[in-house]
Amino acid sequence: MLAHHEKINLVMFNMSSYFDWDHGIVNRNYNILQALAEEDKIEKIVAVDFLPIGFKKTIGHFIKNILFEKKSSEMIYGDLTSACWQKTDKIYVYSTVDSFFSHKTVANELKRIEKILNLKNVVFWSYNPLFTDFIGKLNEHLFVFDAVDDWSEHPSYTKLMSKQRILNNYKTISEKAQVVFTVSEHMKDMFKEFDRTEDVYWVPNGVDYDHFNNPDLVDKTNDISEITKPVIGYLGTIEERIDFELLAKIAQKNPDKELVLCGPVWPSVRNAAERALKHFQNVHWLGRVAYDDAPSYLKRFDVAIIPHKLNHFVNSMNPMKLYDYLACGLPVVTTNGAGVEKFKNDIYIAQDSNDFLNLIDRALKEDSDVKHLERQLIVKDHTWEKRADMMTKIIYSKIFHS
Repeated sequence: MLAHHEKINLVMFNMSSYFDWDHGIVNRNYNILQALAEEDKIEKIVAVDFLPIGFKKTIGHFIKNILFEKKSSEMIYGDLTSACWQKTDKIYVYSTVDSFFSHKTVANELKRIEKILNLKNVVFWSYNPLFTDFIGKLNEHLFVFDAVDDWSEHPSYTKLMSKQRILNNYKTISEKAQVVFTVSEHMKDMFKEFDRTEDVYWVPNGVDYDHFNNPDLVDKTNDISEITKPVIGYLGTIEERIDFELLAKIAQKNPDKELVLCGPVWPSVRNAAERALKHFQNVHWLGRVAYDDAPSYLKRFDVAIIPHKLNHFVNSMNPMKLYDYLACGLPVVTTNGAGVEKFKNDIYIAQDSNDFLNLIDRALKEDSDVKHLERQLIVKDHTWEKRADMMTKIIYSKIFHS
């Protein structure tokens, strides 16, 4: 048992790579990690890049994250297939392709890094349900899992690992994790199906309010600064959950407006996206937008949309972009997926595609400076810092009572 004054150290298995975060694709994992790094009770964090599965993914990961990724500071550990370097005062990034060859090698390297950094009171914190055989093998006091969406329902993950194997991994996590956080109530219910109810906490997404209201970021010029027509905008990754038929209807019904799509298009949906939208002159594909550029793009949106399909995967979500949109004061029109009902009095929730089209018009007509401010105030206290503080307190409570 730890003394109350002792700090903890985290080994965190991420759902992304730091390369992706540095190039604009941020997610809950990134925001929680950054907020945890500000916690006085946490000494150091070893951030483990998403471990590649399959030969092609492994080669791509090696080239992008190990061979050519600029190491911002001192190398702590490195060999031909792995690297660990200091990112900030508290954060160390470990990237490897050894998971393709041997999980034992990865575990041994991480324990070596723990020794180099003199890490005591280690907590193993994971976002990655594809790897469960590291549990109990990293000298950890505690294993914590933060369940972000149901990966067993996501086509990109079921291509890497069968749905049944992912479900089996969730079951293993439910049996071995001392603490489970979930992004949505749906995910909490999923763990209940595995007979896990104790020490399972619903922690919704949050927002970096100051980031989206920083004048230096908001007032940047960008490639939609000169658009004079009303902008219907989307900011986020463009993947399987996006309803391209709905986007086509939006573009067709609104020739007097511009449909702006900010975010990388996943290869798996590129053809479907092109087929649905290539004939519309008012559709703009802007590609990846850096996180520091996001506030300036959102400022130029007149209405923000969440055009998600309704399926089991979407039902497990808590859309982070909803918080980002509201932090900018934007009117939001969304399909009726999980996580949106919490803000049902402050956003426009469509029941079908025709309703979605009508609500875009209504949102534009009803918008005002007063509503803009009201929407900002709704999420101002939903900060990542508060989420991380809550999580840290839960972990400490568990450690002291175990």
